Amino acid sequence: MNGLAWGLAALILLGLLGAAWEGWASARERRRVARQGSFVQLDETLIHVALQGRRRSIDQPVVVMDGGLTNGSLAWPAVVQALGPDWLVLTFDRAGHLWSTPARGPRDAEANLADQRAVLAALHLAPPWLLVTHSYSGHIARLHAARHPEEVAGLVLVETIPAPLARSVVHSGFARSLRWKLPAARFGIWRLWRLRQGLPPLPEAVAPDTMVAAWTRLSQSHQDLQATRAELASFVADTGAVDAAPPPPQPCIVLASTRGAVAVTAGLTEAEAHDQALAAQRDLAARLPRGELRVTAESDHEIPWNLPGMVAQAIQDVAARARPAPG
Repeated sequence: MNGLAWGLAALILLGLLGAAWEGWASARERRRVARQGSFVQLDETLIHVALQGRRRSIDQPVVVMDGGLTNGSLAWPAVVQALGPDWLVLTFDRAGHLWSTPARGPRDAEANLADQRAVLAALHLAPPWLLVTHSYSGHIARLHAARHPEEVAGLVLVETIPAPLARSVVHSGFARSLRWKLPAARFGIWRLWRLRQGLPPLPEAVAPDTMVAAWTRLSQSHQDLQATRAELASFVADTGAVDAAPPPPQPCIVLASTRGAVAVTAGLTEAEAHDQALAAQRDLAARLPRGELRVTAESDHEIPWNLPGMVAQAIQDVAARARPAPG
C-alpha cells in the first residue's frame, strides 16, 4: 500500500472516530442535563415535552410554548417561573432539537403544526390553548390559530419573524455557516473547536439560571444543526404563505425589541436592520384584527431570557381578553 492509500485510510479512520465521538458526546450531554419532562412518541420520533403548573378551570387556556430556531424548551424556564404555578404550561422541543429525536421528511410549518396537535392530543390537553412563541415558531402559531380558531384562545408572538424578515434570516451569516458547520459537526470538528474556544460548565438540570448554559452546550450538535437547516429550507415559503392568508382573529400581543434584529443582511448597518425588524413587527401587529404591539428597549432578540416578566404579563393579558371556549 503506497503513501496515498495509507493517508486516505488514515483520513477515513479519523472521520469514523470523529463521527463516533460526536454521537457519543452529544448523547452524553443530553443525558447529563436532566430534562424537565418526558417523551411523546409520534411514529418513529420522540418529542420531548414538559407539563408544569395546574389548570384552575376548564375555561382557563393551556399555555403552549414553542421556542425559536435552536432554543426550543430552553427558551421558557424563566417565563414559566414568572407566570407562576396557577397556569398549566406545555413546553416542548420540535423534532431533532435538544432532547427530541429527528423526524423524516420536510420540517415545514405543516409538519410542525401536525406534530404540535398530535402532542396535544396524546397528552389529552383539551382546548382552549394559548400559543406563545419565540422567533422562528411565530408563523406556526399563526397558522394554527387561523386553521383552528375554535380551539386557539389567543397568541403571544415574541420577536416573531414575519415574511419580510424571513429571507434575511435564511441568507444570514448564521444560516450560511451551516454549510460548513454541518460537515464539521458530523465528524466532531465543530465540537472540538467550540471546546477549545471555551464553553460554560454543563449544568445538571434545567432552571432559569442554567437555561442559557444548557442551550449553549446542547444546541450545536450535528443533530440540532441538521434540524435547523431542515426548518430553514422552507422558512421563506412558509412565512410568505402565512402572511398572505387571512390573519387569525384571536387576541394577540406582539412583543418586539428596539434592538431585535435577528439577522443583519449585507448592505445594512445594525441600526438599519433593527429599524427594519421593528417596522416588520409593527406591520404584523397592525394586520392582526385584535393585535397589540409592545416594544421594549431593555432586551435584544432574546426577550424570554432577558425579560420573562414581560412575556408572563402578555400571557395573562391575552388570556383575560380571550373568550371561553364554547360548551
